[in-house]
Amino acid sequence: MKPDTPSPDAADTDPTRRFERELRNLIADSFARGAALERTWEIPSSVTGAPNWSVRIEKIYGDDDPSYEPQLLDE
Repeated sequence: MKPDTPSPDAADTDPTRRFERELRNLIADSFARGAALERTWEIPSSVTGAPNWSVRIEKIYGDDDPSYEPQLLDE
């Protein structure tokens, strides 16, 4: 490896950590755009023999500000 080439971060090489980061970004970006995220999503696989998936997304507020309810603005 060249000295000026940064070594890969564990988050970029570990598939589970990378998935978690990408999912976190997808949820944050979608929420910011006003998407209705709270529900159970059924995700069928298009690959024969691969499992289908069910993903549940719900808002969870921390103890710091449990009453926070953002108002999204229409553009």
